[in-house]
Amino acid sequence: MFSIQFALIRCLILKRALVTVASVIAAVIIIVVALIFLRVWRIPFFQVEVLGISHSAVHWIGWIGTLYIAFATPIYPIIKRKYFHLLEKTLSIHVTGNLLAVLLVSIHFAHQVTRPLSSYPDLGTGIVLYVAMIMLSATGLILISGIGRKFYRQIRFLHPAFAITFYTVIVMHILEDLIIPSIFT
Repeated sequence: MFSIQFALIRCLILKRALVTVASVIAAVIIIVVALIFLRVWRIPFFQVEVLGISHSAVHWIGWIGTLYIAFATPIYPIIKRKYFHLLEKTLSIHVTGNLLAVLLVSIHFAHQVTRPLSSYPDLGTGIVLYVAMIMLSATGLILISGIGRKFYRQIRFLHPAFAITFYTVIVMHILEDLIIPSIFT
């Protein structure tokens, strides 16, 4: 009897801590993006070459965040179903890691959007990708915080739907940036 109560109390404490950490990271994302939009803080422009591909440091920051989300997100449902005893740790890593990756992608996106007109990028699929990622994160935050209990079933449906949208658009975004320009040059 006591072990069940202890487990429930422990689970509640861990969930509150996770919601707090997630809220802090979400606040940091908002503050960092606002500082970039207000041009108070920016990462200086310099090229970094990785595997023969040269991009700005901010572009690589976006790649790191996107790749983390793309590979870490599908691992969570697999572990959740096969290794239920690891659910608490896995959920913490899933939420915290993905929100930190959203921070990296947000830095990239904010830098892209605030570039001068002379070098303004074609945002194309980038905007759709960013919106899908933000909606994926928002529905995840709503699910773990319990804010949308009334609409749990709808939000539970939307969260993986935004993940599918994210994966579809990321493929289009990569094709748009890597393959299509080389066809026209």
